[in-house]
Amino acid sequence: MTTQPEVENQFTPEAEKSINALMQLMDRVRRAARKDDKGDLQAALLLSADDIAALEQDVVWLFAEADISYALTESGIPVGNSFAGETMRLFKASILPYVLHERDLRVVIKKIFHHKKDGDLYSALMEAYGNDWVCANAARLLPDSNIIQTYLENAAKVISYRIAAIGMEEEILIRAGRDETLITPFMEQNKEVNELLVSIEKADRDKVAEDYGQAMVMLKQCTSNIRSMDKAAAQNGTSLKQTFLLRKSEKLVERLSRILALIQEMEAGQKVTGFCTLITEIIQTELRPRKLREFVNDNIQMIAYRITEHKRMTGEHYITSGRREYRDMFLSAAGGGFIVSFMVIIKLFLHHAHLPPLWEGIGYSLNYAIGFVVVQLLGFTIATKQPAMTAAYIAGSLDGAEGKRDYVRFAAVIAAVMRSQIVSFAGNLLVVFPFALLWIYLIGLSGGDHFIAGHVAEKMLADISPIRSLSALYAAFAGFYLFMAGLISGFGDNKVIVSRIGLRLQHHPWLIRHMRADRLARLSHYLDHNLGGLMGNIAVGFMLGMTAFAGHITGIPLDIRHVTFSMGNFALGIYGQHYHVAMQMLLSCLGGLAVIGFVNFIVSFWLALFVAMRSRGLYFRNYPDLIRSVWKYFRKHPSEFFWPKREEKTVELVEAEVL
Repeated sequence: MTTQPEVENQFTPEAEKSINALMQLMDRVRRAARKDDKGDLQAALLLSADDIAALEQDVVWLFAEADISYALTESGIPVGNSFAGETMRLFKASILPYVLHERDLRVVIKKIFHHKKDGDLYSALMEAYGNDWVCANAARLLPDSNIIQTYLENAAKVISYRIAAIGMEEEILIRAGRDETLITPFMEQNKEVNELLVSIEKADRDKVAEDYGQAMVMLKQCTSNIRSMDKAAAQNGTSLKQTFLLRKSEKLVERLSRILALIQEMEAGQKVTGFCTLITEIIQTELRPRKLREFVNDNIQMIAYRITEHKRMTGEHYITSGRREYRDMFLSAAGGGFIVSFMVIIKLFLHHAHLPPLWEGIGYSLNYAIGFVVVQLLGFTIATKQPAMTAAYIAGSLDGAEGKRDYVRFAAVIAAVMRSQIVSFAGNLLVVFPFALLWIYLIGLSGGDHFIAGHVAEKMLADISPIRSLSALYAAFAGFYLFMAGLISGFGDNKVIVSRIGLRLQHHPWLIRHMRADRLARLSHYLDHNLGGLMGNIAVGFMLGMTAFAGHITGIPLDIRHVTFSMGNFALGIYGQHYHVAMQMLLSCLGGLAVIGFVNFIVSFWLALFVAMRSRGLYFRNYPDLIRSVWKYFRKHPSEFFWPKREEKTVELVEAEVL
């Protein structure tokens, strides 16, 4: 097997001349594109026969002298060992690019294609002439056809070892398909690739074909393992590192498969043409803007999908199907409203304690957090928490057979979510008002009238009014926090699974010594299924409670409005005004409650739905189809958006007649 020649620091004069000629050609192409008035970019970029002939010779010099190794092994493939490391590397490179070897092909590409629109011009040239437009005579013109083979073999070695190294990472090793000797396909492919390279060096055609087949089998098994681990992540959870390693190994396996196909190709012309096609794709990758954004999106989209999947499972519990579930949802929401009525009174006491701002914020936070946790422990419902949970379930309803979008089921689920949300709001608000009024009345009987003096009551009512306060803006802040709580809840559910928290608790030495086995088993089982929700409730409690403090220390008008708490404050305000509230103020407060509830819902729901849709590869261009499907369903079944059908047992698919 040939070895790669020592790479010198500078190009030869002939190669420098070729690079300059290519740069001048691209300048001509840019000028032709700017002068094009008809918008026919391909016609404007037509090259003469002399241009094509000169271009072929210039490209051949590049093949002969440029260092192509790093382009083959790194272009379009993450270099770092972690998501954070690769993100930081790309971020630093976007601010202050790294200095690469002058003969690195990627440096040459940047010299020739340095304009921000060169990617579009290059794509137009490819469409006009085909990916092999400069390769027709490359095999005949190359001074040493072994150079390409050398670069390919060295790249195959590097990539193969990198795949094997990823296979040894704990996140991959414990989940990859292993044989009885604990060897995974990620490690075994390296052995097969090395045997293939030895056979190529010996020019044993039969052995080359056999070893190539074995290497490809191992690479296919690697791909199969990657897909299996992706699917299993729905049950086993996933981490950002595991997601990064899977995406990196996926790209490495695909690149190695391409390179091995070229390595074992005995026909020089076919080898060079295939090599040119590969280099063309590498050039397109190098010219693609926003590499950092693409990298982050690819990885975050996958882990967001896993997190929203766990929320989707939770979201099923917030959707009513039959009338019994509809009634149960109302009772559950009524229980949530009952707990909130206590939280409203406790917050009033904390306000009158006149604590320093920090401690007041902490007190409010604990009140919210403990109250929300109690609601979860008792199995009750807070209406404003539903949107962030049900959005992922709504997005999941689009997953139809064979990867098709099931718009009919989506519309039916939207109807079920809407009626569930309405009855949940009704349960919260119809209970929190009378009970908050009852508690403050009892406090007044015991001599606590000073807690709700006239000016305090007046401010409570004014804070609800959208005319006299920024209640709509503050409601948007609360909606954002509720959305964040949903994400945190999904992250917690995923973390519990991927880190096996429950199993680790059952094997904790201190807990084993101090708890009975059955109690420890119940504790681990409970946390396995509820830790994410607890994390979300505690997080949203502190976000809601500390917002006013953040506004106090920054001077920015920051506060929150939560419709259920606002309804409780409305009751306290009416009591403090001795039930004599001007009609204008009363209507203003009722309108404010409607606005607060709507903003709480729409902000939380829209953000959660946006994340859930993006995690499934859906963008704004898909939204018109979704809206049309819901509108058609509403015209045929308007009552289902408010009241379930008597015979309905589950959220069933309405047949294609709807659409």
